[in-house]
Amino acid sequence: MLKLLASLLISTELVIAAPLGISLQSGCSLEAVLANQCSTSDGSSLTVTGERTTPGTAGPQSPDRTSPQSPTPVAPAPVDPVAKERARCLEAGSGPRGCLLTRPSEPDADPVAETPPSPVITITDLAGFAPASARPVGEPSNLGVVGLPTNFVAPASVHVREGTLFGLPLRARFTPAGFDFDFGDGSSLSSTSAGTTWEQLGQAQFTPTATSHVYRERGIFEARVSVRYTAEIDPGSGWIPLEGQLSVAGPAQQIRIVESHTALVESSCTERPRAPGC
Repeated sequence: MLKLLASLLISTELVIAAPLGISLQSGCSLEAVLANQCSTSDGSSLTVTGERTTPGTAGPQSPDRTSPQSPTPVAPAPVDPVAKERARCLEAGSGPRGCLLTRPSEPDADPVAETPPSPVITITDLAGFAPASARPVGEPSNLGVVGLPTNFVAPASVHVREGTLFGLPLRARFTPAGFDFDFGDGSSLSSTSAGTTWEQLGQAQFTPTATSHVYRERGIFEARVSVRYTAEIDPGSGWIPLEGQLSVAGPAQQIRIVESHTALVESSCTERPRAPGC
């Protein structure tokens, strides 16, 4: 039996793994059985148990016993501070109405630099441009008569000054808008008129005008006038009006007031300058 098994292994180049059990229940030889030449119609059977390995054929694959690789750690998602605070509030039992939170506003990523505002120019800033003052003139020839009107005129007109303000070149235009007369005897007058001469008005001397004044005593009085100007500025793009008025006080003017008496004389003062009353 063992010789037959060894001969079978050499001739067929089969490797039969142990244990191998062979049961012959008929008259068929082993070679016939392997060649499938035996009939099993008589009820006999041949049972071969065991394993056969064909040369060059890999054996059954063993499962991969290498240890599985560790999973790559995943960074935790960022925590929303508002959601976290709301969850904490709900866990504390405050209820949804007590957990209304406001999401903080995010700062601008690229804030824009603020431009410093331009300086605001007011009419008082133009005092350094020295608008013209005015000295009043009393008619006739800064001489008056007690009890009779003395006519006053303030020689002021529109004029332009140039200079710099806040380091920038600037032009300023001043326009007379009002006149405050001080007659030196405690009386004053505010007028929108600078005054007009008797000749321009076509009036006789010592007649009243819009800017005349009557002195009640003789003497020498210092009359003054302050001119109120409106102003416009030109920074190079055109004239811009400013609000308000700028008052400029002028120098004093001496006014001599005399008394007048009527007397009969032989000749005129031209003919006799030394005559009484001349």
